[in-house]
Order: sequence, then structure tokens, then C-alpha cells
Amino acid sequence: MVQDELARFERRGVVTVVPRSAGGRQLGSDPGLLARHPVEEFRPAPGVVDRLAGAFGREGLDVEARTEVGLTVAGDNALLAEVFGSPVLPVRNKYIRGSVRYEVAASGPLRSRVHPELIAEVQVPRSGFELSVSTTPPPPTRTDRYLRLPEDAVRVAGAERLHAAGIRGEGVRVVMVDTGLYAHPHHRAHGYATSVVPALAAFDPAADERGHGTAMSALLLAVAPRAELTMVKMANEAFSFPLAAFQRAVQLAPDVISCSWGTLREEPQLHLEVADAVRRGITVLFAAGNGSTDRPTAMFQSVATPGALTVGGVHIGPGGRRRASDLASSYRSAVFPGRSVPDLSGPCGTLPHGDYIVFPTQPGCLFDRRNSAYDGTAPDDGWLVSSGTSGATAYAAGVAALAVQRGVGAGRALRAGDLADACLPVTEGTTSTGDDCGGACPNEAVGLGLLTAGRPGD
Repeated sequence: MVQDELARFERRGVVTVVPRSAGGRQLGSDPGLLARHPVEEFRPAPGVVDRLAGAFGREGLDVEARTEVGLTVAGDNALLAEVFGSPVLPVRNKYIRGSVRYEVAASGPLRSRVHPELIAEVQVPRSGFELSVSTTPPPPTRTDRYLRLPEDAVRVAGAERLHAAGIRGEGVRVVMVDTGLYAHPHHRAHGYATSVVPALAAFDPAADERGHGTAMSALLLAVAPRAELTMVKMANEAFSFPLAAFQRAVQLAPDVISCSWGTLREEPQLHLEVADAVRRGITVLFAAGNGSTDRPTAMFQSVATPGALTVGGVHIGPGGRRRASDLASSYRSAVFPGRSVPDLSGPCGTLPHGDYIVFPTQPGCLFDRRNSAYDGTAPDDGWLVSSGTSGATAYAAGVAALAVQRGVGAGRALRAGDLADACLPVTEGTTSTGDDCGGACPNEAVGLGLLTAGRPGD
């Protein structure tokens, strides 16, 4: 499978095209400018993206995704070299262990011969990484140690009364950007309404080769079971294109976008895409990370764009005791001064393995095969027990969907303050990055606390 994927991307390259802004201000390599200038200053003039998309199409290239601030363009590498000056070829990432992962790189400078006056930059897109931890086998009988879906997610969220009152996510359009969504019997049994849109034509919408997205979707839908969920598939087993997937998600004009991942190295254009999505009224959630931050020199980058909701981790013990998870990230942004992560938190496992929530996944997928070597399960059983801030974010996105149905935010993107009254205090515990709750909440470890769904009358 990986060899087939490699051969495909050796033939076909992908680039990000950043249009010139109407006023001349460009983000370049400094996304921190978004904290000092409104996103409108970075937007191109009306019609520019349309002109570029049409021109690239006439060259025989494919516009895989586009928003009002950027495009993802793909095509045969020989044609890509002719139009942009260089092919874009796979390079194996030597830092990720346990699976084969590739990034893409240009062999020379990238410049467009098509409408260069309209283009600020042509970039190589960064790869992504799903925020995972080791897994352990599903227990044969129910125990208080593990959360089961959907019932335990509903209980933790305090969503029983909301669901009984008809607040179940009806009419709310949610997009999850992740590795894919396999048609698991768990989803069918609960009647979830789902669809899959591949970020790139090269991705198989019926498969979730890594298995992460299938698991995360089950948690989101446990909290908001009648939300209209579209999975934008950003990856196959060895390649991932999170920026293109996020652009594709914005094209779908959802109410909520859930992102349980980070990027490999900096991806400044992603911050512009996120900020513009928030401007459009889309609630965007990103995982705080399982040890990662947004330090610019780091390989593994969390995303803390101003306006997005960042989600940390809280472990709820069998007796209901709430503690900051010791595998979840918390940090002060190195990119956006004054930005503290997380804004709020969701349920999360603890070190060493994060074994906390029983998830469905695609039988025989990467996580299923890899973890079977040490978790005691078969390599094709289609279940895993895990949960980091990926799961916390999917859970929080489900809560956000319920809030949208109730009219919270009145059509704009939800802010952390909109959800503050629904957060339970967390005053104990220390995160993986060293922040302690310190006996008070809000705090730097968990933000506003453990997000819940609140009450029907709130």
C-alpha cells in the first residue's frame, strides 16, 4: 500500500498558491502578524482566486481546494515543473517512528509563470500528524476505568437532558478534518449521518488507512448524534495534506470544523486560512497537543491561531475526580504573544498510554496493525482504547455543535467566553508541559476547565 502511495506522489505533485493581498500586506513566514492586523488586510482583491483557478485549469492542472485566501494545485510533476519551476517529490520523514511517513519537497525555487503579478508565494505544503498515544485492548467487560461510546461521553458532557429536549445537533453542519471515516458497524448501529470528501483526488474516500479519523468521529457523534458530519480526508497511510484539507473544509461552509492534529514544521498559510474561516463565522477547534507546542523550531507544531478554540485534556476518574491530564499540552504561544493554550478542555487519558476511551476504527488500519504487536488484540479487530487531546477536541466539537443548535454565538464563530459557564472547574493535576492547576480554575493547565454541554435552559 505505501509503495503504491509513494509511486502516486512521485508522479503527481502538490503546491500551495498564496495570492497577493489587495492592500499589499502579506503574511509570509510570520503568522504572528495576524495578532496585530485584521485578517481582511491579507485577503486578495475580489475575483483573484477565480482568475488563478481558471488559469491553472487551462494549463491542465487541478485545483484540489480553494478558499478566498489560497489554493491547493496538483498535477503531473513534469507539468508542475513547467508551470512552477520545479517538481515536488516525496521525501521520507526520518523522525517519525513506528510507521512510514513522507513529506514533499521541491528541488528548486517555486515561482508561477502564470499570473505572477497576482501571486505572492508558491509553497510546498506541510504534512500533518495525528495526535495519538499508544493503545491497549478493549476490555471484555465494562469497567469504570474506560469510557464507552456513546453513553459515557453523553454522561461526561451532561448532555442527557439536552438530548431529551431535542438538542442533538440537528441542522448543524460539522466538518472533521482527519485521516478518513470507515463505515464501521458502530456508526451504522447508531444511525449517524456521515459523508466523506477527500482533500485530494488521490485519496480513497472509502478507506481510513490510519484509523484516527474513524475513532474521533465516533466521539464527536456521541455528543452530537444528529449533527451532519462530513469527514474531509487529509491523509492516506504515508502522506498527509492538512492545509488542502482545511481549505476543502472551508469550501463546505460548515458551522464547526474539528481538527485533532498538528503540522510537521511551520505552516503559516494554515493560520491565515483558520483566521479567515473564523471571520466567516465558522467555529474552529484545534487540539492543544500531546506534548507539542507551537515553538517555531519544533518538528511537531500545535496550532493556536487567534479565534480558534484550543482544547486541552482533563482526566475524570471513576469517582468523578477531575485532574489535568499529564499527557496533554499547555503553553504560552511562541507565535501569538499573549495567547495561552488551552482555552478549555475535554476528556483525556493519562500517561503512559492514554488508555481511556474505547474507540471503533477501521479493521486492519495502521493503528490496528501497529498496536496489535503489544496491546493483545488482533491486527484487524477494528477497536482500540486511547485518548489524548485528539479525543478531547472531537468531544468539544460535539459540544460546540449542540451550542450552535441552541443559537449560542448568534451566527458568529463561538468564543471561549461563550462556553465559560458550561465549564467545570479543574483544580488539580499537571500537564505534560509542566503547568499545574494550582488549586484554582481557570488556570494555565486546562484553561476554563472541563467543557460540558450545560443545561437546556442555559
